[in-house]
Amino acid sequence: MDQSTETPTKRIYIAPLQGFTDHFFRAAFIPAFGNPEAAFAPFIETHKLGPRSYRDVLPERNAGCNLIPQIMGNNATEILPVIEQLQEMGYGEINWNLGCPYPMVTKRKMGAGLLPFPDRIDAILNEVHSHIQCRLSVKMRLGLTDGNDWRALVPVLNRYPLSEVIVHGRTASQMYKGQVDEPAFGEISHQLQHPVCFNGNVASLDDFNRLAALFPDVSRWMIGRGLLSNPLLMREIQTGEKAEVEEVHKVIEQLHELLLYQYSTKFNGDSHVFNKIKPYWEYFNLAFPGKEKYLKKIKKTVALRAYLMSCNELFRS
Repeated sequence: MDQSTETPTKRIYIAPLQGFTDHFFRAAFIPAFGNPEAAFAPFIETHKLGPRSYRDVLPERNAGCNLIPQIMGNNATEILPVIEQLQEMGYGEINWNLGCPYPMVTKRKMGAGLLPFPDRIDAILNEVHSHIQCRLSVKMRLGLTDGNDWRALVPVLNRYPLSEVIVHGRTASQMYKGQVDEPAFGEISHQLQHPVCFNGNVASLDDFNRLAALFPDVSRWMIGRGLLSNPLLMREIQTGEKAEVEEVHKVIEQLHELLLYQYSTKFNGDSHVFNKIKPYWEYFNLAFPGKEKYLKKIKKTVALRAYLMSCNELFRS
């Protein structure tokens, strides 16, 4: 792993969580809780383009944010026009998704579904790099069902001038369950000739400190779920000081209000706002142990007014 040119030791990225860390989230989160080194946009499907494909990455919706668009595709013919469009929009770096674990994606040999086919990845990278002017990075998992798929892929990746490789240390079949394979991440990070970013299960300052000690050469850290369950986590990592539980609760309420504002000004109708904001409790609830009574009530709500009342009960409890 070549990180000789890097001086930062805590370079934090916002992960591309489909349905969560879009431009609405970025507009709410970044002004309130700090600008990360970069935010990665949820993927654009190169095989299924439409009028809305680029709306999340429109530059006017991402002012002040170092946004890196992510694409997902499995052939250069479809990938190249999307990269060219993103280049025309002013983006100097694009990320290729080789890590999406969902079966509806992997069965079509996209995302992590490409990992068992290093020759195909090689052909795509060869074609893409012969045409593009921007930087290209890769986000990957260890494998589809076999945690050793990465071994055949590393020599392929090392042949190309990738800006970095982001490694989620699970297989796609694990989804987000079970332990991250830290020894495998250590192996891959030393075999890759590119800067490597750690992704997966950085949910607290204690997690980060343990992993930073385990991988002292790693300076890039991608965090998704951890920032949603604790919006102060980036600050904690930068300062080394853990926030009090009460402060975390207050900033989740703040982020919730900011997201409500973003959605209410962009969507017509309570149902649209409700359907956008309620799923965040999949992550917010992790910050409220012992509050199951209130969280259960939020989960059961089916309309915005009742939802807001239930949220207020929790925040005031």
